[in-house]
Amino acid sequence: MMSAIKFLVLVALISCSTANEEALVLKIGGIFFDTEMKLAEAFDVAVEEMNALNANLRLEPIKHYMTIDDSIVLQDLSCELIGNGVVAIFGPSSKTNSDIVEVLCNMTGIPHLQFDWHPQQSFRERLNHQMTVNVAPMELMLSNAFSDILGSKSFDWKSFTIVYEKSAHLNRLQHIFAWKQLHKTGIKMQEFQRGDDYRILWKRINNAREKFVLLDCPADILVDVVNASIDFNMTGSFNNLFLTNLDTHVSGIDRFYSREFTVTVAAVRLRTYIPPPVHDEIDVFDNEVDTRFDSLGTQLVYDSVVLFYNALLQMSQRSGFYIPQFSCGHGFWKPGPHVVQQMKELSPKQVKPPFKTQRLKINAHGQREDFNLEIYNPLIDRVTHIWNKDFQLVDIEKIKENSTQAVKQRRLENKEDFSQKPVRFTVATRVGKPYFSWRDEPEGVHYEGNERFEGYAVDLIYKLAEECKFDFDFEPVRDNKYGSYDAATDEWDGIIRQLIDNNAQIGICDLTITQARRSVVDFTVPFMQLGISILSYKEPPPKADIYGFLNPYGVEVWLYVMIAMMITSMAMILAGRMDQFEWEPPSENANRELVRHNIWNMHNTMWLVLGSILTQGCDLLPRGLPMRLLTAFWWIFALLISQTYIAKLAAFITSSKLSGNIASLHDLVDQNKVQFGTIRGGATSVYFSESNDTENRMAWNKMLSFKPDAFTKNNEEGVDRVKLSRGTYAFLMETTNLQYYVQRNCELTQIGESFGEKHYGIAVPLNANFRSNLSVGILKLSEQGVLYNLRNKWFNSNESTCVEDSTIDDGQFDMDSVGGLFVMLVVGLIIAFLIGIAEFLWHVHRIAVKEKIPAMLALKAEFNFLIRFWLTKKPLHTYRESRDSTSTGYSSLQQLSSGSTVKKKKKSKKRAE
Repeated sequence: MMSAIKFLVLVALISCSTANEEALVLKIGGIFFDTEMKLAEAFDVAVEEMNALNANLRLEPIKHYMTIDDSIVLQDLSCELIGNGVVAIFGPSSKTNSDIVEVLCNMTGIPHLQFDWHPQQSFRERLNHQMTVNVAPMELMLSNAFSDILGSKSFDWKSFTIVYEKSAHLNRLQHIFAWKQLHKTGIKMQEFQRGDDYRILWKRINNAREKFVLLDCPADILVDVVNASIDFNMTGSFNNLFLTNLDTHVSGIDRFYSREFTVTVAAVRLRTYIPPPVHDEIDVFDNEVDTRFDSLGTQLVYDSVVLFYNALLQMSQRSGFYIPQFSCGHGFWKPGPHVVQQMKELSPKQVKPPFKTQRLKINAHGQREDFNLEIYNPLIDRVTHIWNKDFQLVDIEKIKENSTQAVKQRRLENKEDFSQKPVRFTVATRVGKPYFSWRDEPEGVHYEGNERFEGYAVDLIYKLAEECKFDFDFEPVRDNKYGSYDAATDEWDGIIRQLIDNNAQIGICDLTITQARRSVVDFTVPFMQLGISILSYKEPPPKADIYGFLNPYGVEVWLYVMIAMMITSMAMILAGRMDQFEWEPPSENANRELVRHNIWNMHNTMWLVLGSILTQGCDLLPRGLPMRLLTAFWWIFALLISQTYIAKLAAFITSSKLSGNIASLHDLVDQNKVQFGTIRGGATSVYFSESNDTENRMAWNKMLSFKPDAFTKNNEEGVDRVKLSRGTYAFLMETTNLQYYVQRNCELTQIGESFGEKHYGIAVPLNANFRSNLSVGILKLSEQGVLYNLRNKWFNSNESTCVEDSTIDDGQFDMDSVGGLFVMLVVGLIIAFLIGIAEFLWHVHRIAVKEKIPAMLALKAEFNFLIRFWLTKKPLHTYRESRDSTSTGYSSLQQLSSGSTVKKKKKSKKRAE
């Protein structure tokens, strides 16, 4: 029965073509919502243009409209179109939630063309949608494109907020979700709904201090959403907006074009077909613009009709083609799969007329995975880049434009892009020597502008401006703070606040790079490396004590030692007299009597006691056991006393060279005499408050507990407090600032080594595109030695008036330290000579009495012999009245010596007898 019907239809077609020479008329159906009249109009225009191309094949459109998304209504409309013999069904758009059209077309073999995004299908779902072809770009490919764009060098978005309308298709952002993590420093999400108060949305974004926003918003409400951001200071030059809707160019957003709206706006759209140049008068003088296909939806409707028409044109010329004539669900149009396959095989170069969008190619699954994206500024309609899946992001300047596009580009040259960053930066800083301060004005001189300031930061910015080619204006912050976060108010202050609010583009001073600050601003590479050290008051050096060698023992100890020497000497005398072994063998005295001598008298025992305690020994040694025991115990006492003295003297000398008992942070924490603190809210206080080190936490807790408050507002206050405290307060600060103040204040000093490595950097707003340029400039200045010279200029100048000790402490002592020893030696020499003189005079007196001569004569004779130090032999009688005496009272030494020799010989002879 079916074969007979097909045969009749074929015969009818042949008869009509041969007899009447009429064109083949094929019906196509379109399903639209009643709000999509522009799409329906584009559908009609496309059909008209196709019918005008070939007289042998004409399309007859049948349109149905829907008011609501209802699957039953959609099924009835589809079945009605199939019953009318349509060879294809176009639509509906993605507003429908049902796939009933795809299923019915798949059952009946009728090609189904889509021109809008639909949810991505699984493999099983594609089995029921084999007759469906979608000319809209795949959301997976769009997602890949967005990820490539934001991650490229031209954009380089580190962190941003995704703002999306509730009903938006987030599938086109899935690559971005995989690229960046959803957290505070990655991607943040903000959802809104059509009709909401959009100001609340932008308030949340502003409170999060977000400067980079990806806005996925329908084109019809895009202007209202963006307009709400103006009230929240989101229109500055450091704000960035990326619009993902492909119809942004028809949203009317160009109305924001003004000098006040300097947001960097970027949008994307499918790149349209650019026809070759037509050099005739009509093309040159025709200024009318065709707006029938300005939106993406109308372009894709047109492309779907062109694609189907070209495939149908080829299939209709083949044998076996016929018009479907069956009801819904009671037949299958066999040419349908071949038409769908033909649509998949067509290339854009084979299609006439050309597609409205470039690179339309359908893959084996009926999806479009190839297209060109334009990245452009929608405020001035200026294209900056082109994206393609094979080449990714390409700068428009590298693409050769044809003449038509060049004319369009020249038409836009008179428009200025207000979103471009200015080359003149505002530099936020704070007053604090030596980094930044007001310059002293000599009499009759008045400075203006940047000439009013001086310091390390001023010179560095001048060098960077020369290297990186920019102008600048210095603006000291009103509160003169670096920038700290207040958890109570959820606000930043100081330099960091100025950067967050877009009131400044550069922040520089002794600004430490911290993690908290990096969460709201960016930093360049460090221009200075430093640490933390302790600033303390320098105690005046103690006066040298020439009698310091006596300090190891107190006066009481010295007194007891001398008493012990006296008692020991007397004990030795007594023991020596009691012990018979200490008496010498008998000998004759002058009266020819045998007597025994004892050497242990006060003179000898004191010499033994003194020699022992001075570890010098003595030539007088005991022989008896009691005397030896007494001497041994005295030696033990003397050894301990002398060695203890030496050890104590060494320890005393070492401790006297230490400037104090605080040499490190550990010593500072372990004592309670000296308070210490740092700048409140500064990077140094953050280092201690957020440290996990036990010692740092103890230091922080002690600083919090001090009364009065140990924290200061700035470095100057801390330095003044150290000077006024005179040793009862220490200040923790960066080493560079510490060295600056130590060089200029004689009463200040640094204690211990530096700790807690830190870096100073230049702060810029988050993701500022000129940060890398500044970093490169800093590296160049470092390599050229400029940073080294600036540091020497401002930190190591010769302005110090302190009188420093030029000697180097190498462990040696000067005369002030050992002068007491020389005094003791001189005193000993004087006492010894006084005693010697007394004994000499006593000896002269004895001679005068014994010889019965005048005392002066005896003194003269003894003195004359004394000064003749070359004489080593002394006569027994230095004076003798005789004839042969000399004028000096001395007889011949030879006679005297011979006479004395004779006497000695006689005495020895008598002893022998």
